[in-house]
This record gives sequence, C-alpha cells and structure tokens, in this order.
Amino acid sequence: MRPLSAMVKANLKMSVRNRTALFWNLAFPAIFILIFGAVFGDDDVNFTVGVAGSESALREAVVGALRDNDAFTVEVGSEAAERRALEDGDRAVVVVFGPSPQGGAETLPPVTLLYDNAAGPNALVATGVVRQVITGVAGAGGPTLPITEQGVTTADITFIDFFVPGILAMSLMNSGVIGLSTAFVTYRERGILRRMKVTPFPISSFILARVLSQMIVAIAQSVILAGMAVLIFGLDIRGSLPLVLLVILIGALAFLAIGFAISGFARNVETAASYANLVTFPMLFLSGVFFGIDSAPAWLRPITRVLPLSYLVDALREPMTRGKGIEAIWVDLVVLVVTFVVAMAFAIRFFRWDARGTG
Repeated sequence: MRPLSAMVKANLKMSVRNRTALFWNLAFPAIFILIFGAVFGDDDVNFTVGVAGSESALREAVVGALRDNDAFTVEVGSEAAERRALEDGDRAVVVVFGPSPQGGAETLPPVTLLYDNAAGPNALVATGVVRQVITGVAGAGGPTLPITEQGVTTADITFIDFFVPGILAMSLMNSGVIGLSTAFVTYRERGILRRMKVTPFPISSFILARVLSQMIVAIAQSVILAGMAVLIFGLDIRGSLPLVLLVILIGALAFLAIGFAISGFARNVETAASYANLVTFPMLFLSGVFFGIDSAPAWLRPITRVLPLSYLVDALREPMTRGKGIEAIWVDLVVLVVTFVVAMAFAIRFFRWDARGTG
C-alpha cells in the first residue's frame, strides 16, 4: 500500500502544480457560475415593459401587478410610441390590450405581447415572465384570456443578424488576446526574441510583421464567418461594408495590443494562456455577444460598459444589423482606439527579450 500511497501523493502534487489544468477544471467552471449567477440569478434583474391599448379593468390590474414587482419597470403610452421604443431596444416587452368584448364579465379583452425578434433568449425570458403575471392577474378558472405573442422589428431583423456581429467580435478578441500573447511568450521561451535582438533586423519590424499577419488572419476569418452566415442562414448586412471593415481593423488592433501586453508580463506559455483566458471569458459573457445585457442587474450594467468587447460588439452590430453609420458608433471606435493606446503602453513598459526578464 505504501508505494500506491506515494504514487497517489505524487500525482496529486503534479495536478496541483499544473496551473493550466487547474484553470480549466476549477476556475473556468467557477467563472461560468459567477457570471451566469450574476446575470440571471440575482433578484434585481429588471425588464422594462411597455403598456398600451384600450383601457380596461384588466389593464389597470396588470399595470398595478407589474409595478408592485421589482423585476419590472412599467411605461404606459400609445401603441405607436411603445412599438418605437421596443424597436429601439428600450423595451423588453410591450403589452397591448385590445378593446373589451361585448360579453360582460365572462370575457376578457385580448392581449398581445410584442417582443423584438432579434433579442433572442432575453425576449423569450421576458415574454414568459410577463405572460405569467398577466395570467396570474386574470385568475385560474376564470374567463378565458386570449394572449398572443408577436415578434416585431423595423427592418425584419432575425436572431442570426443579431448573433453574427457578436461572434465576429468574439473571434477578433480570441485571435488577438490568446493568439498573440501565447505566440510572443513562445518566441521568448525559445530564445527567438533574444536572437533577433543581435541581428540587423529591427525588433520593431519583427513585431510589426507579427501584428500585420495577425490582422490579415483576423480580417480573413471575419470575412469567412460572415460569408458562411450569408450563404447558409441568409445574413443581411445592411450597413456600409467599408465601415464594417474599419471596425474590424480597429477592433483587431485593440485586442492585439491587449495580447501583446499580456505577453510582456507572462512568465511562460502556461501563464500567458491562463491570463488570456481570465481576460477573455468574462468579456465573452458580459459584453452582449450571445444575449443582450439590458436585463442584467443594475449594479452589473456599469461593469459591462468598461469591457472593450462590448464596444466592439456595438460597433459591429449597429452597421451590420441596423444599417447605421459612423455617427452611431464613433464613441465605440474612440474607446477601442484608447484601449489600443493604453494596452500598447503597458506592452512596451513590460516588454522582455527573454525568459530571464532582461530588457
């Protein structure tokens, strides 16, 4: 038993010392729990619900029930105004009450739940919760309450139109942060940077060549992914293609700079990969890539606005999905440029020629 016990202890020590394995087996699932718990498991999650249509006792009761629930912010207006707010992303659901039928108390007015086709999972969750509130107000065993659900958008936007820009942004982030950081640390560990230092070829040109090649790869993969979505799912790119390419270039530069900065203070490939994952995974789920963050807890929303990926997602989604121009995304582009400048400053400050840390 003693040799077996010694072997078990040795394997446990090796497992603990394997930081990459620890990350994927422990920290990675923990990040998922923390992020999704913060977004979906908090009591402070809030949906903005618009109410419109004919006045009735049912409408007053539903508005009262929604306002008594902290999960809802209720706005009452005309149907046209509430539809515009829904299309602009300012409402999760719009409840439209039809006229009261000529049947006395035995019948209830029809209700239509309007939601944004492009909102994806958020729309399904919000619509389901509002439907539960309305049916609860109507009461079990009472008159039949006709409820219909209708997806609306101004430009016939599908979920794939909403989804693809987020995937492109995710691809650019992963390529820049994970790809570049691990590549440069590999160069340092193998002594390539140290050998480049003593050659006539400038290190700045070496770094520039790596960045340019990475940018070419980023543009190529973006074109391939978008083209695949167009051919298979009918993705409709409504805005200016040159503007979309400009956003891809600026976004790629911003995340390449972050990857370069990580490579500066990472000791080896293992730590570089861990740092890169720690940077990218929170952004992946808190930047609106897969679902909108409007329904996230109020305390979490300001945090999402400091993540560079959220600005890249917006900068791609506005022209691609809604056909808007640079006037709608110039703030996003400025933030990405600032991210590039700050990250490059860190990268230059912590740049090392070799694994021993000589500069």
